[in-house]
Order: sequence, then structure tokens, then C-alpha cells
Amino acid sequence: MTTVVRVAFAIQFACLICVSAAQAGGIKKWVDEDGVVHYGTSVPPQYKNIEHSELNRRGIEVRRVDRAKTEKEIERDKALEALRAEQRKLLEEQQERDRILLNLYRNEDDLVMARDGKIAQLDGQIRMNHAEIRRLKSRLSEFQAAAAKSERRGRQLTKQQKANLTSTQRSIEKSYAMILSREDEKRATLERYDYDLARFRTLHRGAARAANADVIAESEFPDLVDTAVRCGDTDECGRLWSVALSYARQHATTPVDLEADRILVTAPPRDLRDISITVSRLADTQGDGARIFMDVQCAQFSEGKEFCRGPLVSAIREGFRHQLSAVQSAEAP
Repeated sequence: MTTVVRVAFAIQFACLICVSAAQAGGIKKWVDEDGVVHYGTSVPPQYKNIEHSELNRRGIEVRRVDRAKTEKEIERDKALEALRAEQRKLLEEQQERDRILLNLYRNEDDLVMARDGKIAQLDGQIRMNHAEIRRLKSRLSEFQAAAAKSERRGRQLTKQQKANLTSTQRSIEKSYAMILSREDEKRATLERYDYDLARFRTLHRGAARAANADVIAESEFPDLVDTAVRCGDTDECGRLWSVALSYARQHATTPVDLEADRILVTAPPRDLRDISITVSRLADTQGDGARIFMDVQCAQFSEGKEFCRGPLVSAIREGFRHQLSAVQSAEAP
């Protein structure tokens, strides 16, 4: 039998198998260790763990079964899912705060009135403490004068006199401490209401876009765990967080949907080459610092997934850790 005849016979035989398999319910396609493509009604046991495809009657791929993951990949997936669960929790908490904010206040004026009312209440408490200090100081002066008079007469102070002096002085110290506490509360209140006011304005200005941040689709990259960068203290975390926010804005192709104190989310991808980025500042369970984590999302159709595996997105992911690590290295003693 000539080579041409053998090839023709093989092609006819393969076609016959394909037709029979299609009629039976599906054609399987796989590649062996030598790179040879095989077709059949089932994948042999020795190739079950490698990537293979299922074809329809027209020979078009309708389903792809990925290769079995290694133990290292499985562990990486678990770590990634833990990070994503934290991120989803953080996003849900932020959205709940946003809902409460919008339910509490009809407009900016309501928010400002609430702030001014709280500050007025604290100022009233501070004024009361000052008045109490004036009263206590006047009383202490009387006790001290009586004690001095007793000493001039050569008399020892009674236990009651000593107790009056001590208790009055402690009351004054306590009132001063209360004033300092109220002043701290005032500063914290002003900061909180300033944030709420800015957030309120953002939510009203971008309400249509903010609705798109309700769901964060999972990324196609199991090694996104590599984009979690740890920082050790508040100052370092603050500097790295600023770098992370700038990096996300620079490389995302979709607009920002939600930006809060510990999370930034850009709008979901719509087109083939859209890149959506989420960065989060997560508490570090291993210490007092934090973990700054970036997730990348591309369009969910097949071409979008392939694009997300490509060199452009890979460079963005690798560059995130490199840029934050470079900042850490530059600040190291």
C-alpha cells in the first residue's frame, strides 16, 4: 500500500470515527506526550488528567476540560479565595456604610446639621467641664487657705482636710482629662463627618456607576496571590496604599466605581481589551500591619479571558508588586 493510499485511508477512517462518535453523543480530542492529536469517543485513562476538548458534530469545540491542578496550584487557589473572601467582606461593609449614609441623610444640609449638632453637644460638655474646673479650683483654694491657717497656728491637718484637698485635686485632673477627651472626640467627629460629606457627594455624583460595583467577578489568574504586598506599620502602609491607588488608576481602562478609605474598585469590563482593577487594604492576620492586594478582571467571554492571560495584563500584575516592593526597598535602613 502506497503512502498516499495509507494517508487517504487514515483520513477516511478518522472521519468515520468522528461521524460515529458524533452520532453517539460527542467526540473527544486530546494530545499525547509526543504532541500527536487523537480523536475518540472517550479519553484513555492515562490522558484523563491532561487538557482535552469535546467537539460537536461539526467538529467545533464546545467544551474544554483543563488539566488537573498540581498541589501547589490548589494551595494557591485556596489562598487566593481567602483573599477574595476578605475583599468581598470589605466591599460589603463599605456598601452597607454607604446605604446607611444615604438612608440617614436626604441631602448635604442634613449631614452638615447633624455634624454641627454633634459638635455643639461636645462644646456644651466642654463648657460644663470648664465651669466645673472653675468651681473645683475655687473650692480647692478655700481648702488650701484653711490648711495654711491651721499650719500657721501650728496645728496638723485633719484627715478630713487632707481628704478634701486630695479629692478636689483629683476631680480637677479628671475634669481636665474629660476636656481633652472631648476635644479628641471633636476632632474625630469632624474628620468622620468630612469623610461622610465627601462620600455623600461622591455617591450622588456617581450613583449610576456605583451600582456596578456590587459584584466583583473572579479573575482568571490563580496566582493573583502574588499581588498581595505586606506592610509593617501605619506609616509604611499609608505610603504603599497611596502608590497602589495611583497604580490602579494608571493601569485600569475602566472608570472608578467606588473609592473608600480601604478599597478602590473600577467599573466591570465590557469590551475585549477592558481592564478592571480592584485594590484593597486588608488587615494582616500575621501582625499589626496590613496587606495591600490587587485583583484584575477582564471581560468574561473567551477572547477576554485569553487577553487576561496575555503579556499586557501579566506585566500589569507583575509591575504592581515590583513597584510597591521598590518603595519598601528604598525606605529600608
